[in-house]
Amino acid sequence: LTRALPDYHLRFRNLAWEGDTVFEQRRDLGFPTWEEQLEKIGATVVIAQFGQMESLTGKEKLPEFRAAYQKLIGRFSGGGKRRIFIVSPGGLPADRQPPARLQDYTLGAHTIPLVWQLNATPRDPALRDGVHLSAAGQVQLADVIGTAVMRLQTHFDAPPNSINYRSNRPPLHRVTLPRQGGPLADAGEEKLRQLIIAKNRLWFDYWRVQNWAFLAGDRTNQPSSRDHLDPQKRWFPAERARFLPLIEAREKEIDALAAKLAQP
Repeated sequence: LTRALPDYHLRFRNLAWEGDTVFEQRRDLGFPTWEEQLEKIGATVVIAQFGQMESLTGKEKLPEFRAAYQKLIGRFSGGGKRRIFIVSPGGLPADRQPPARLQDYTLGAHTIPLVWQLNATPRDPALRDGVHLSAAGQVQLADVIGTAVMRLQTHFDAPPNSINYRSNRPPLHRVTLPRQGGPLADAGEEKLRQLIIAKNRLWFDYWRVQNWAFLAGDRTNQPSSRDHLDPQKRWFPAERARFLPLIEAREKEIDALAAKLAQP
């Protein structure tokens, strides 16, 4: 998407956490709420994918799933300030029929209003453990999500209430993704990918500090959290803030290279 839409100066931030479900997204004491996080980063779009693990509770829990998902989406949307994209959950290879309960939860997610549905479940995803996608499966998912978003682009460009609108934008560039993952064939696009990976690493280290209790939880009064000369000063928050200009610098490199690659 960055390669296809360089003039949008897209910014991506991963706010997911292992174990998140629509019913609970556990965070440490003092961690910012969804509303605070999304507001702080200036999010305009939220892409969510839930349902695969929730489906293990069985079909009888489907109404509770829909209700919890709708409530969570309401928090994500910020009163309608943000677009919400739902990605279909899970999927299994063609030789292993998906459990009926997963199909139910996939369809259940599609009944939630006020969102854009991305029917982005790969038909034959490659899995590493029967549940999670392998590198090849991640490539497939990235490809179908990118395709779905690009198709929606024409709709977003259209004037309100327009009929049979055709955008003047030329066809969006498609990156050729290696089927098994790994480096891209085009050297310029691979350099762009590496810059994005580096930026994502910086964001992860900034957002998910290894000792949140020490930063903003219940251990902020520890002597080692304070300046050794002036105990009124705390060094950890200032040290964490140094990641922000590093992230911004990577974003500028990404923007510059994406714009260069888009030139004819």
